Amino acid sequence: MILHGMSNSGTLKALVDNWLTDVQRRGAELYAENQSEEALYLSFEGKDQVRYSIKFDFDGQEMVVQIHNPDKSVNRENFLLSAESLRLLAKRMCPLQEGKAAISIYLLARLAILCHAYQRLIEEYDREHHIHTSTNTVQEIEAELRQSLTPEEQQRTENPFLRPAAKQKEKPKQDTV
Repeated sequence: MILHGMSNSGTLKALVDNWLTDVQRRGAELYAENQSEEALYLSFEGKDQVRYSIKFDFDGQEMVVQIHNPDKSVNRENFLLSAESLRLLAKRMCPLQEGKAAISIYLLARLAILCHAYQRLIEEYDREHHIHTSTNTVQEIEAELRQSLTPEEQQRTENPFLRPAAKQKEKPKQDTV
């Protein structure tokens, strides 16, 4: 599918944002980031101390990758900026199975849901017993877990049953005869 104009640039930026999250949780270490009007520049250290300098040209829909090997060799490659080329680059930089990190993405998402559910349970208990228990620690853990999820993965963990319940207005009691 070919998109034109601003929507294409926005789509590519979102794609790169998701890719960035993926390579970092796979173990690539981002050590430099620069943004210009024309491009985004990122530098990483990947597996075996191989360094990757990447220029993302959103208008030109391409990326230029320089690979610096510890043996002092440097390779420069140009790619079309696409989901497939980003996936292949991520695999090259950090050869982990897709969807894996120190712990699986599935488990990260499940833990985020569990934190949110626990927080809701405590809030409901507090309301029923008219007490206040702090859930700050659980909120911090949930926020930390969500940092390792892409925006799309975060959306998939948004369980409608765990959203804060709308406070129901108490109905006035009617006298019965």
